[in-house]
Amino acid sequence: MKRILSLTLAALLLLPLLSACSEGTENSAKTSEDVSSPSAVSEEPVEEAPETKLRDDIPADLRFDGESVRVAHRSGANTTQEIYVEEDTGDALDSALFARNLKVEERLGLTIESIPVDDTQTYVRKAAAAMSDDFDVCAAYQYYGMAMATEGILRNLNELNYLDTTKPWWAANFISAATIGGERLYFLTGDAALSMLRNMGTMYVNNTIYGQYFGSVSDLYSTVLEGGWTFDVMAGYCETVYTDVNGDGVRDDNDIYGYGSTTLSMLDYTVAGADLQWSEFDEAGYPVVIINNERTINFVEKLYRLLYENIGSYIAAPSVEGENKTIEKFKTDTQMFLPFRADGSEKLRDMESDYAIVPLPKYDETQQAYSTAVHDSVSVFCVPVTNAERSDLTGAFLECFASESYRNVTDVYFETLLKEKFARDEVTAQVFDLIKEGVYFDFVLLHSSSLADIGHMVRDVISAKSSDFASAYAKKAKVVNKMLEKLIAAYKSIG
Repeated sequence: MKRILSLTLAALLLLPLLSACSEGTENSAKTSEDVSSPSAVSEEPVEEAPETKLRDDIPADLRFDGESVRVAHRSGANTTQEIYVEEDTGDALDSALFARNLKVEERLGLTIESIPVDDTQTYVRKAAAAMSDDFDVCAAYQYYGMAMATEGILRNLNELNYLDTTKPWWAANFISAATIGGERLYFLTGDAALSMLRNMGTMYVNNTIYGQYFGSVSDLYSTVLEGGWTFDVMAGYCETVYTDVNGDGVRDDNDIYGYGSTTLSMLDYTVAGADLQWSEFDEAGYPVVIINNERTINFVEKLYRLLYENIGSYIAAPSVEGENKTIEKFKTDTQMFLPFRADGSEKLRDMESDYAIVPLPKYDETQQAYSTAVHDSVSVFCVPVTNAERSDLTGAFLECFASESYRNVTDVYFETLLKEKFARDEVTAQVFDLIKEGVYFDFVLLHSSSLADIGHMVRDVISAKSSDFASAYAKKAKVVNKMLEKLIAAYKSIG
């Protein structure tokens, strides 16, 4: 089976070359004809390809007579870009975002007003305290913003007309994890947040190193597509890849390694790949912490062995500088595996060696699907409690904004930029589909900042050079469960 898949994948890798030759010849002929004979240009109108992606159910005659929808968002370049671009710069992504906004404005008869702020949480809270009507919707920072859900300053999004959270432009797993008491939902994310795509956890593979040690990367792709890409398989690869470059007998920054990571967010992506379950909901729709289980305990032991006992692993400093060091080692062919976000592709555009992209490995082969973390800086949309009279406009805007992003922006970023411009081969397209399908969220992780940062427990244990998760959790369990009780009580008090 692996041989058949390898041959199939090899054929897929040749397709763009054959296609390029064919298109190049055809385009050359057309250019020659156009230059010699201006009359050869067709005067027939070009028909647009029919739209095949699902549309929203917003009534065609719904109009808001030129009103503005005011969107507060983080003031960073990327977080502003996902909401608003001032002009069509000609860049493919900017063009798609600009066109999306025009489409939303035309469909609903409104104007999108961008309100960049340095701290969305402070902005929302101040507006609520003053009962001011300064904005209609906010795209907040998930890690910090989720705490606002229990403060009585946000509207239950399930009460807004025109919003349909069952549609594919809203992240279904996020909605499941963020819905409390079975009916209340204060935040949303999905295709409306370009940061969700940018923040997906992925594993980069340096093809030069892989080829030197193991041969064609198509074999690795075969393993991934067959569902056999597991943590133990990855660790086995890493154990084979180590070279003491200067021969000094000391493992240092200059050597060649199979795997490199910090013990901060880079580690979180690998943890998420194992599909650890942090919580579950009881019959009333309220969360219970379940992370201290055999699967978690076993996985932390595996992770410890990879980082501290596997000769092929490199641990960088727990900092942004450490992350940049692993990226640089990957780019300069001294590190084979790099766990990072999908937007890491943008940092690798000048890399000379080719690279592959695969999901983070599964816990084992019994895990049904690959699991993908989304970095907690993703934008999540909320509506202030002061928004009452304009709630129909807000609900319609959010639904239209998300659905138009789904049909137009996601394709440009995900399909065109990631799969074609940044990626180095055609099989990456199939792999990115697996990665996006595996995106998952968990109530405890979403509320980690309100639960003694329980979501960082694995990285904390590993950073302490320990493999004993059970003991670490025992020390923290009483505090976490007490804080969870308070969190649930706060949710109930605003119900």
